Amino acid sequence: MKKFLFLFLCAATFIACSSDDDADTTGEDPILGTWVMVDATAPLNTIFCETPQSTITFNENETGEATFYLTENQCQPSESTGNWRNNGNSSYTIATPVGDLTGNVSFTGDDQFSFATAGGTLSFERE
Repeated sequence: MKKFLFLFLCAATFIACSSDDDADTTGEDPILGTWVMVDATAPLNTIFCETPQSTITFNENETGEATFYLTENQCQPSESTGNWRNNGNSSYTIATPVGDLTGNVSFTGDDQFSFATAGGTLSFERE
């Protein structure tokens, strides 16, 4: 379970959404920038601290950074870096230290998105 949790956390760090899903004429992926985690579904909702809020940043070169605040670490920051890849059709693969994870991203407007896998869903808002 801890390996799955670690894999899911790392994956959340490097999520991306397909620009094909939005009317983005610049060709730039709408996920680029810094995001704050605002919600997690069970069982993930018991893993993250409510404050401070976890953040993720997506870079143009398909790299990213994240700072997570986990209950098992007494809400101390846990930082990670990694890569992400757009597979098309809202499917993304995230390279993590323990393997690759694939999930689906859904945008709600320009300032919110969620990342869903079989293990749960994380929701983010643009910082």
